[in-house]
Amino acid sequence: MSDQYFKYKALSLTPKGELDDRSMKQVVEPVIESYYYLPTREKLNNPNEGIFQNQIQAGITAFLQGVVGIGERTEIAESLYNLARQIGQSTDNSGVFSLSKNVTDELMWAHYGASHCGLVIEYNLDQLTRFCSRQHLHCFGVEYVEEPPNLDMQSLQGHAGEAVRAMLGHKSPRWSYEEEFRIVLENMHGSLPHDYRAVKSITFGLKVPEKARKNIFEATKHKVPEYYEIRKVPETYILERRPLEEFLGESPTGEPSSIDWSRHFQKLNGNEKEHMVSIAQCEIENDPHFEELVLAEKSPTSPSKVVLQCQAKHHLGLEPWTKYTKHYYEL
Repeated sequence: MSDQYFKYKALSLTPKGELDDRSMKQVVEPVIESYYYLPTREKLNNPNEGIFQNQIQAGITAFLQGVVGIGERTEIAESLYNLARQIGQSTDNSGVFSLSKNVTDELMWAHYGASHCGLVIEYNLDQLTRFCSRQHLHCFGVEYVEEPPNLDMQSLQGHAGEAVRAMLGHKSPRWSYEEEFRIVLENMHGSLPHDYRAVKSITFGLKVPEKARKNIFEATKHKVPEYYEIRKVPETYILERRPLEEFLGESPTGEPSSIDWSRHFQKLNGNEKEHMVSIAQCEIENDPHFEELVLAEKSPTSPSKVVLQCQAKHHLGLEPWTKYTKHYYEL
Protein backbone atom coordinates (compact mmCIF):
# COMPACT_ATOMS: atom_id res chain seq x y z
CA MET A 1 0.00 0.00 0.00
CA SER A 2 1.24 3.47 -0.83
CA ASP A 3 2.42 5.54 2.11
CA GLN A 4 1.53 8.77 0.31
CA TYR A 5 -1.95 10.21 0.83
CA PHE A 6 -3.24 13.29 -0.94
CA LYS A 7 -6.12 15.69 -0.35
CA TYR A 8 -7.34 17.70 -3.35
CA LYS A 9 -8.63 21.19 -2.52
CA ALA A 10 -10.24 23.80 -4.75
CA LEU A 11 -9.12 27.42 -4.63
CA SER A 12 -11.18 30.43 -5.65
CA LEU A 13 -9.79 33.86 -6.44
CA THR A 14 -10.93 37.47 -6.22
CA PRO A 15 -11.01 39.63 -9.39
CA LYS A 16 -7.50 40.79 -8.40
CA GLY A 17 -6.20 37.22 -8.48
CA GLU A 18 -5.94 36.88 -4.72
CA LEU A 19 -7.31 34.06 -2.57
CA ASP A 20 -10.83 34.75 -1.38
CA ASP A 21 -12.04 34.33 2.20
CA ARG A 22 -13.37 30.81 1.59
CA SER A 23 -10.03 29.59 0.28
CA MET A 24 -8.20 31.12 3.21
CA LYS A 25 -10.56 29.63 5.78
CA GLN A 26 -11.13 26.17 4.29
CA VAL A 27 -7.82 25.47 2.53
CA VAL A 28 -4.99 27.54 4.00
CA GLU A 29 -6.07 27.98 7.62
CA PRO A 30 -6.20 24.23 8.41
CA VAL A 31 -2.58 23.90 7.26
CA ILE A 32 -1.48 26.89 9.33
CA GLU A 33 -3.38 25.78 12.43
CA SER A 34 -2.73 22.02 12.00
CA TYR A 35 -6.23 20.60 11.94
CA TYR A 36 -8.53 18.83 9.49
CA TYR A 37 -12.27 18.56 9.09
CA LEU A 38 -14.22 15.29 8.93
CA PRO A 39 -17.77 15.78 7.58
CA THR A 40 -20.58 13.28 8.00
CA ARG A 41 -21.72 11.22 5.02
CA GLU A 42 -24.66 13.52 4.25
CA LYS A 43 -22.19 16.29 3.37
CA LEU A 44 -20.20 14.14 0.92
CA ASN A 45 -20.72 14.50 -2.82
CA ASN A 46 -21.90 10.94 -3.44
CA PRO A 47 -25.63 10.43 -2.70
CA ASN A 48 -25.03 6.68 -2.37
CA GLU A 49 -22.71 6.94 0.61
CA GLY A 50 -23.48 4.34 3.24
CA ILE A 51 -26.11 2.38 1.36
CA PHE A 52 -26.26 -1.39 1.77
CA GLN A 53 -28.37 -4.41 0.94
CA ASN A 54 -30.49 -4.80 4.03
CA GLN A 55 -30.80 -8.42 5.12
CA ILE A 56 -31.18 -7.48 8.78
CA GLN A 57 -35.00 -7.49 8.91
CA ALA A 58 -35.23 -10.92 7.28
CA GLY A 59 -32.52 -12.24 9.60
CA ILE A 60 -34.28 -10.97 12.72
CA THR A 61 -37.60 -12.46 11.59
CA ALA A 62 -36.00 -15.85 10.90
CA PHE A 63 -34.16 -15.81 14.21
CA LEU A 64 -37.26 -14.98 16.23
CA GLN A 65 -39.17 -17.92 14.74
CA GLY A 66 -36.98 -20.18 16.86
CA VAL A 67 -37.80 -18.32 20.07
CA VAL A 68 -40.71 -19.95 21.91
CA GLY A 69 -41.70 -17.56 24.74
CA ILE A 70 -43.66 -14.45 23.70
CA GLY A 71 -42.05 -12.29 26.39
CA GLU A 72 -38.59 -13.53 25.49
CA ARG A 73 -39.28 -12.98 21.79
CA THR A 74 -40.37 -9.37 22.42
CA GLU A 75 -37.30 -8.65 24.52
CA ILE A 76 -34.89 -10.14 21.96
CA ALA A 77 -36.62 -8.37 19.06
CA GLU A 78 -36.35 -5.02 20.83
CA SER A 79 -32.67 -5.62 21.53
CA LEU A 80 -31.89 -6.57 17.92
CA TYR A 81 -33.78 -3.62 16.45
CA ASN A 82 -31.95 -1.28 18.83
CA LEU A 83 -28.65 -2.66 17.58
CA ALA A 84 -29.74 -2.10 13.98
CA ARG A 85 -30.68 1.51 14.79
CA GLN A 86 -27.31 2.05 16.49
CA ILE A 87 -25.49 0.96 13.35
CA GLY A 88 -27.46 3.46 11.27
CA GLN A 89 -26.89 6.23 13.80
CA SER A 90 -23.18 5.44 14.03
CA THR A 91 -22.86 5.69 10.26
CA ASP A 92 -24.78 8.99 10.19
CA ASN A 93 -22.65 10.47 12.98
CA SER A 94 -19.25 9.27 11.79
CA GLY A 95 -16.76 11.70 10.28
CA VAL A 96 -15.13 10.85 6.94
CA PHE A 97 -11.85 12.30 5.67
CA SER A 98 -11.23 11.28 2.07
CA LEU A 99 -7.75 11.05 0.58
CA SER A 100 -6.36 9.81 -2.72
CA LYS A 101 -3.24 7.82 -3.49
CA ASN A 102 -2.78 9.62 -6.82
CA VAL A 103 -1.52 13.19 -7.15
CA THR A 104 -1.46 13.38 -10.97
CA ASP A 105 -4.88 12.10 -12.01
CA GLU A 106 -6.63 14.17 -14.73
CA LEU A 107 -10.13 13.64 -13.37
CA MET A 108 -9.18 14.32 -9.76
CA TRP A 109 -7.69 17.66 -10.72
CA ALA A 110 -10.76 18.47 -12.82
CA HIS A 111 -13.35 17.42 -10.22
CA TYR A 112 -11.70 18.28 -6.90
CA GLY A 113 -8.87 20.66 -7.83
CA ALA A 114 -11.10 23.31 -9.46
CA SER A 115 -9.90 22.34 -12.94
CA HIS A 116 -6.30 22.94 -11.82
CA CYS A 117 -7.01 26.19 -9.96
CA GLY A 118 -6.45 24.25 -6.77
CA LEU A 119 -3.85 22.38 -4.80
CA VAL A 120 -3.10 19.01 -3.24
CA ILE A 121 -1.99 18.53 0.35
CA GLU A 122 0.15 15.47 1.07
CA TYR A 123 -0.28 13.95 4.53
CA ASN A 124 1.59 11.46 6.66
CA LEU A 125 -1.14 9.14 7.91
CA ASP A 126 0.35 8.39 11.36
CA GLN A 127 0.89 12.06 12.15
CA LEU A 128 -2.49 13.01 10.71
CA THR A 129 -4.32 10.60 13.03
CA ARG A 130 -2.01 10.96 16.05
CA PHE A 131 -4.65 12.70 18.18
CA CYS A 132 -7.59 10.50 17.15
CA SER A 133 -9.29 8.22 19.63
CA ARG A 134 -7.96 4.74 18.74
CA GLN A 135 -11.27 3.27 19.84
CA HIS A 136 -13.13 5.20 17.15
CA LEU A 137 -10.54 5.29 14.35
CA HIS A 138 -10.83 3.28 11.12
CA CYS A 139 -8.39 3.68 8.19
CA PHE A 140 -8.99 1.76 4.97
CA GLY A 141 -8.96 1.85 1.19
CA VAL A 142 -12.34 2.12 -0.50
CA GLU A 143 -13.49 -0.98 -2.40
CA TYR A 144 -15.18 -0.41 -5.76
CA VAL A 145 -17.93 -2.96 -6.31
CA GLU A 146 -20.94 -3.42 -8.57
CA GLU A 147 -23.36 -3.95 -5.68
CA PRO A 148 -23.56 -2.44 -2.19
CA PRO A 149 -22.44 -4.65 0.73
CA ASN A 150 -24.82 -6.98 2.55
CA LEU A 151 -25.61 -6.38 6.19
CA ASP A 152 -27.30 -9.23 8.01
CA MET A 153 -27.67 -10.75 11.47
CA GLN A 154 -23.94 -11.36 11.70
CA SER A 155 -23.44 -7.61 11.34
CA LEU A 156 -25.47 -7.11 14.51
CA GLN A 157 -23.53 -9.75 16.38
CA GLY A 158 -20.13 -8.27 15.44
CA HIS A 159 -18.55 -4.95 16.37
CA ALA A 160 -20.57 -1.92 15.26
CA GLY A 161 -17.40 -0.42 13.77
CA GLU A 162 -17.16 -3.28 11.28
CA ALA A 163 -20.62 -2.46 9.96
CA VAL A 164 -19.79 1.24 9.75
CA ARG A 165 -16.64 0.39 7.84
CA ALA A 166 -18.58 -1.83 5.44
CA MET A 167 -21.17 0.88 4.80
CA LEU A 168 -18.65 3.67 4.29
CA GLY A 169 -15.97 1.57 2.61
CA HIS A 170 -17.71 0.66 -0.65
CA LYS A 171 -18.52 2.68 -3.74
CA SER A 172 -19.55 2.06 -7.33
CA PRO A 173 -16.72 1.24 -9.81
CA ARG A 174 -17.48 4.56 -11.52
CA TRP A 175 -15.57 6.20 -8.66
CA SER A 176 -12.48 4.00 -8.93
CA TYR A 177 -10.36 6.73 -10.55
CA GLU A 178 -10.25 8.41 -7.12
CA GLU A 179 -8.09 5.63 -5.61
CA GLU A 180 -9.67 6.69 -2.35
CA PHE A 181 -8.37 6.03 1.13
CA ARG A 182 -10.56 6.96 4.07
CA ILE A 183 -10.13 7.98 7.67
CA VAL A 184 -13.39 7.36 9.51
CA LEU A 185 -14.05 8.36 13.10
CA GLU A 186 -16.94 6.30 14.39
CA ASN A 187 -19.58 8.48 16.08
CA MET A 188 -17.29 11.52 15.91
CA HIS A 189 -17.04 14.30 13.31
CA GLY A 190 -15.98 17.90 12.84
CA SER A 191 -12.57 19.57 13.22
CA LEU A 192 -9.70 17.63 14.76
CA PRO A 193 -6.11 18.71 15.52
CA HIS A 194 -3.24 16.78 13.96
CA ASP A 195 0.50 16.63 14.50
CA TYR A 196 2.18 19.78 13.17
CA ARG A 197 4.37 17.55 10.99
CA ALA A 198 1.46 15.80 9.26
CA VAL A 199 1.58 17.96 6.11
CA LYS A 200 4.49 16.74 3.97
CA SER A 201 3.97 18.86 0.86
CA ILE A 202 1.69 21.13 -1.15
CA THR A 203 1.30 20.72 -4.92
CA PHE A 204 -0.14 23.55 -7.02
CA GLY A 205 -2.38 22.97 -10.03
CA LEU A 206 -1.58 24.25 -13.50
CA LYS A 207 -3.79 27.34 -13.21
CA VAL A 208 -2.81 28.64 -9.77
CA PRO A 209 -1.32 32.11 -10.43
CA GLU A 210 2.13 32.99 -9.12
CA LYS A 211 0.77 35.57 -6.68
CA ALA A 212 -1.52 33.01 -5.04
CA ARG A 213 1.32 30.47 -4.86
CA LYS A 214 3.58 32.96 -3.08
CA ASN A 215 0.83 33.96 -0.65
CA ILE A 216 0.15 30.32 0.24
CA PHE A 217 3.87 29.61 0.64
CA GLU A 218 4.41 32.60 2.94
CA ALA A 219 1.41 31.59 5.06
CA THR A 220 2.33 27.90 5.37
CA LYS A 221 6.13 27.63 5.07
CA HIS A 222 6.57 27.12 8.83
CA LYS A 223 4.48 23.91 8.62
CA VAL A 224 5.22 22.53 5.12
CA PRO A 225 8.68 21.25 4.10
CA GLU A 226 8.18 20.81 0.33
CA TYR A 227 6.25 22.44 -2.51
CA TYR A 228 5.52 21.13 -6.01
CA GLU A 229 3.70 22.08 -9.18
CA ILE A 230 1.85 20.05 -11.79
CA ARG A 231 3.20 20.15 -15.34
CA LYS A 232 1.91 18.68 -18.57
CA VAL A 233 4.20 16.26 -20.39
CA PRO A 234 4.36 17.63 -23.96
CA GLU A 235 2.41 15.73 -26.65
CA THR A 236 0.87 13.36 -24.09
CA TYR A 237 -2.12 13.24 -21.73
CA ILE A 238 0.26 12.69 -18.83
CA LEU A 239 0.60 15.00 -15.85
CA GLU A 240 3.72 15.06 -13.70
CA ARG A 241 4.69 16.64 -10.39
CA ARG A 242 7.86 18.72 -10.20
CA PRO A 243 9.48 20.31 -7.12
CA LEU A 244 9.44 24.09 -6.67
CA GLU A 245 12.98 24.57 -5.44
CA GLU A 246 12.48 28.31 -4.87
CA PHE A 247 9.93 27.50 -2.14
CA LEU A 248 11.90 26.17 0.83
CA GLY A 249 9.66 25.35 3.77
CA GLU A 250 10.35 23.64 7.05
CA SER A 251 8.96 20.88 9.24
CA PRO A 252 8.33 21.71 12.91
CA THR A 253 10.60 20.07 15.48
CA GLY A 254 10.77 19.98 19.25
CA GLU A 255 13.17 21.70 21.60
CA PRO A 256 16.18 20.34 23.53
CA SER A 257 15.01 18.79 26.78
CA SER A 258 16.82 17.95 30.01
CA ILE A 259 15.46 14.70 31.42
CA ASP A 260 16.80 12.80 34.40
CA TRP A 261 17.25 9.43 32.70
CA SER A 262 18.41 7.79 35.94
CA ARG A 263 14.73 7.34 36.81
CA HIS A 264 13.94 5.58 33.53
CA PHE A 265 14.89 2.35 31.76
CA GLN A 266 15.91 0.96 35.15
CA LYS A 267 15.52 -2.67 34.05
CA LEU A 268 18.01 -2.30 31.20
CA ASN A 269 21.74 -2.96 31.46
CA GLY A 270 24.35 -0.31 30.70
CA ASN A 271 24.67 -0.70 26.90
CA GLU A 272 20.96 -1.28 26.36
CA LYS A 273 20.05 1.72 28.47
CA GLU A 274 22.53 3.99 26.73
CA HIS A 275 21.15 2.91 23.36
CA MET A 276 17.50 3.44 24.34
CA VAL A 277 18.19 6.79 26.01
CA SER A 278 19.76 7.97 22.75
CA ILE A 279 16.67 6.88 20.77
CA ALA A 280 14.24 8.35 23.29
CA GLN A 281 16.11 11.66 23.49
CA CYS A 282 16.04 11.96 19.70
CA GLU A 283 12.32 11.12 19.60
CA ILE A 284 11.52 13.75 22.21
CA GLU A 285 13.62 16.51 20.67
CA ASN A 286 12.03 15.93 17.26
CA ASP A 287 8.49 16.02 18.65
CA PRO A 288 7.06 19.56 18.66
CA HIS A 289 4.17 18.33 20.83
CA PHE A 290 6.30 16.94 23.66
CA GLU A 291 5.34 18.30 27.06
CA GLU A 292 6.39 15.76 29.68
CA LEU A 293 7.93 12.28 29.89
CA VAL A 294 5.65 9.95 31.83
CA LEU A 295 7.28 6.55 31.42
CA ALA A 296 10.29 4.97 29.72
CA GLU A 297 10.66 1.29 30.62
CA LYS A 298 10.78 -2.23 29.27
CA SER A 299 7.34 -3.26 28.03
CA PRO A 300 5.53 -5.52 30.55
CA THR A 301 3.74 -7.32 27.70
CA SER A 302 6.56 -7.55 25.13
CA PRO A 303 9.94 -8.25 26.81
CA SER A 304 11.83 -7.53 23.59
CA LYS A 305 10.48 -3.97 23.48
CA VAL A 306 10.61 -0.80 25.52
CA VAL A 307 7.79 1.70 25.80
CA LEU A 308 8.09 5.47 25.82
CA GLN A 309 5.00 7.32 27.04
CA CYS A 310 4.81 11.11 26.80
CA GLN A 311 2.23 13.75 27.54
CA ALA A 312 1.53 15.84 24.44
CA LYS A 313 0.35 19.39 23.84
CA HIS A 314 -1.29 21.20 20.90
CA HIS A 315 -2.13 24.89 20.64
CA LEU A 316 -5.73 24.00 19.76
CA GLY A 317 -6.03 21.75 22.81
CA LEU A 318 -6.33 17.98 23.09
CA GLU A 319 -9.00 15.69 24.44
CA PRO A 320 -8.03 13.75 27.60
CA TRP A 321 -7.77 10.44 25.74
CA THR A 322 -5.30 11.85 23.19
CA LYS A 323 -2.92 13.69 25.51
CA TYR A 324 -0.70 10.66 26.04
CA THR A 325 1.38 9.14 23.26
CA LYS A 326 3.07 5.73 23.42
CA HIS A 327 5.99 4.63 21.28
CA TYR A 328 7.37 1.07 21.25
CA TYR A 329 10.97 0.25 20.25
CA GLU A 330 12.85 -3.00 19.82
CA LEU A 331 15.75 -3.54 22.24
